[in-house]
Amino acid sequence: MKIVSDLRRDGHWKFILDSHRCGVWILNAGIICFLAIETPNFFNSGNLQSVLNDASILGIGAAAMTLLIMAGAFDLSVSATMGLAPILGLLWGGSCGPIILLVSILAGAVLGLINGLIITRGHVAPFVATLGTLFVFGSLGAIATGGNALFVTSPFLLGLSSGALFDIIPYSFVILLAVFAICFFLLNRLHIGRWIRAAGSNIRAAHVSGIDLQWVYLVLFTLTGALTGLAGIILSGYLASAIATQAPNYNLSVISAVVVGGTSLRGGEGSLIGTLLAAWLFAMVNNGLILYGVDSYWQYLAIGIVLVAALTLGVIVEYVRGRIADIKSSRNLLRAGPSE
Repeated sequence: MKIVSDLRRDGHWKFILDSHRCGVWILNAGIICFLAIETPNFFNSGNLQSVLNDASILGIGAAAMTLLIMAGAFDLSVSATMGLAPILGLLWGGSCGPIILLVSILAGAVLGLINGLIITRGHVAPFVATLGTLFVFGSLGAIATGGNALFVTSPFLLGLSSGALFDIIPYSFVILLAVFAICFFLLNRLHIGRWIRAAGSNIRAAHVSGIDLQWVYLVLFTLTGALTGLAGIILSGYLASAIATQAPNYNLSVISAVVVGGTSLRGGEGSLIGTLLAAWLFAMVNNGLILYGVDSYWQYLAIGIVLVAALTLGVIVEYVRGRIADIKSSRNLLRAGPSE
């Protein structure tokens, strides 16, 4: 008990107890219990690896999007980058799997840099800029392939996307953990982390304080593009093919995961842990629907319900916490008695 009280006093449990993240914790626990009872096959090793793969593909892009939204921006073009980057990797990377992987990441970085330059040098709002590049990148991917799929034949990519470490933990999940570790390091150990929070909290004050906001946004958009390209080539290896429309709603899913995880769309505050939990939650819900034999179109309805439920639970927790604080304050006043 002393350890728990020390953790609470020191604030180490804030990421669990904070109301903005309570919703995703509650939903995760509830859905896991439900699936454990209703679908025993959910906990089969093969099925769990499938869930981790899906969560990893979503989480890799969501990690960078968390930093971007914390800085007060977002990228709607990631669903097109998910298709175009692996296509460029397969077209320009030859037949060597590691080179294809590297080219896909670099192609995603260049696409993200283009977004950053349009926004910082062209002074275009992120919504307008990335909405435009969403259509441009998507069209370029379709033009490059003639609307057809490119098949992935590299054993390296196929193994990276579908293989597992010690036949237990998917390689994609290991990559996800590495990505989150890098983003956590950027956010909490480097100066750019403070600049990201400052830009999202008050962009004018950040500019007055001497922060190079253009450099911050260029770095974040480039990072978002690179990680989206990484997620795209992993998805292509998992599907054994790459097509421009392989992830049509990836942008909405990524932003939903970031918001459900406790990152404010107003910027300034966020949670990488919450984003990771939300990615697992969405993957788990989709997998549960598949096990139940529900049509894939219902999965988007489920994501919408989960999004609303998580945010609503967060509001409820905040209300209950406020009421408890008011009751404690009233009791303290009664105990103190009338002032002399």
